[in-house]
Amino acid sequence: MKENELVSIVEEQGWTCKKDEVGDCFCIIVVDNIQIQITPFVGRRADHFRVSLAPSISTREFSEVVGFIYGEGRDYSPIILSNNPPKKLASLSAEDVQQLADEAISWALSQSLEDGLRAYRGLPTDAKGTMPLRHLAALAIAGEVERLEGYKQRFAEGDRLGFVPYITVDMVERAILVARKHSK
Repeated sequence: MKENELVSIVEEQGWTCKKDEVGDCFCIIVVDNIQIQITPFVGRRADHFRVSLAPSISTREFSEVVGFIYGEGRDYSPIILSNNPPKKLASLSAEDVQQLADEAISWALSQSLEDGLRAYRGLPTDAKGTMPLRHLAALAIAGEVERLEGYKQRFAEGDRLGFVPYITVDMVERAILVARKHSK
């Protein structure tokens, strides 16, 4: 079985699949207001398949807030990512794919979105990659206006607090706008 066949099977189960900007496939389904994303991988070895769906979870609100703060729309921004290794299977059938997708959903529903958001709120300002953007979004959703205003003030004083270069005062200001809506 190849990746495109796996994708067809999960689409039949109600997942919406697309390709990202570099051509990698991802699939999303919403269950109980939780966005569940999988990134299918199928590797053929001499005597087995290595298969991973690499599930992660988010909410539409979190993804939209990340996009708003960043200044570009985003379909999905994860709150919690699974770090399970790929499974080794002697063969790969449609039933195996359905089981893996069901396991991804079960994993997702067993996670605590609030714990994930709390972890993002607790990140240091010098976190790397996309973490600072997710940090700002988590603070905004929690209505932490005072903390975000403090960041803005420090930026105005020339102290970037170790934020990565792409984080701008405009992003902090957009986070404050969202936080004000959530603090009421």
